[in-house]
Amino acid sequence: MIVALTGTPGTGKTTVCGIIREHSQYRKQYSIIDLNKLVLGEKLYTGKDAARDTYEADMDKLEERVKQGISQLPHGMDVIMEGHLSHLLPADAIIVLRAHPLALRKRLGKRKDYSFAKVKENADAEALDVILVESAERNKNVFEINTTDMNSLAVVKSVVLIIESLKQGKIPEEYLPGKINWIEQVGIE
Repeated sequence: MIVALTGTPGTGKTTVCGIIREHSQYRKQYSIIDLNKLVLGEKLYTGKDAARDTYEADMDKLEERVKQGISQLPHGMDVIMEGHLSHLLPADAIIVLRAHPLALRKRLGKRKDYSFAKVKENADAEALDVILVESAERNKNVFEINTTDMNSLAVVKSVVLIIESLKQGKIPEEYLPGKINWIEQVGIE
C-alpha cells in the first residue's frame, strides 16, 4: 500500500516518520520516502520562489523518482510518502495531519527559517483546509488526524491504525474528514 502522509508544515509529519523509522516493528513494515529530501537533494525543482522562500518542486520528475524508489523495495512493504506535497502524487490513501492554526503558529514560530509572513500563510492555509481539499479532489481515501493535543506516539498509532484498517478492507470512520473546522482562525494576526 502506498500512503501519502501530508499536512501543513508543523503538523507532525517528520516527527511521525522519524518514530516509524526508529521503531523496529514499524521499520520492517513501512518504507518512508522523504519527499522534501528528494526534491532538495536531487534538485527535483524548477526554481525558487524568493518571495515565499520555497523551492518549486518539479512534480513530474518527483513522481518518476518516487516510482523508481518504490520499484526497488521488497515485495509487500508498505510505503509512506512524507511531505506537504505527497497528496499530489498517486497513492492508495492520503492521511492529512492537522493542527489548530494557533498551535501551528507557535510551532512554526520556533523555526529560524520561517518568517512571520510564512508562519501566517501556513496557519491561514490550515484554517482554510487547503491540503485537505486538495487531497479530497485527488483521492477517495482521505483521512485526517488532529495532532494539536496528541503526543507523537499517539499520532503514529493513529497513522498505523488507518493503514492497517484499510489493508483489512475496513474504513476507520473516526478519521474521516469533516470534523475539523478552523475557518474563524483565518487572518488572525
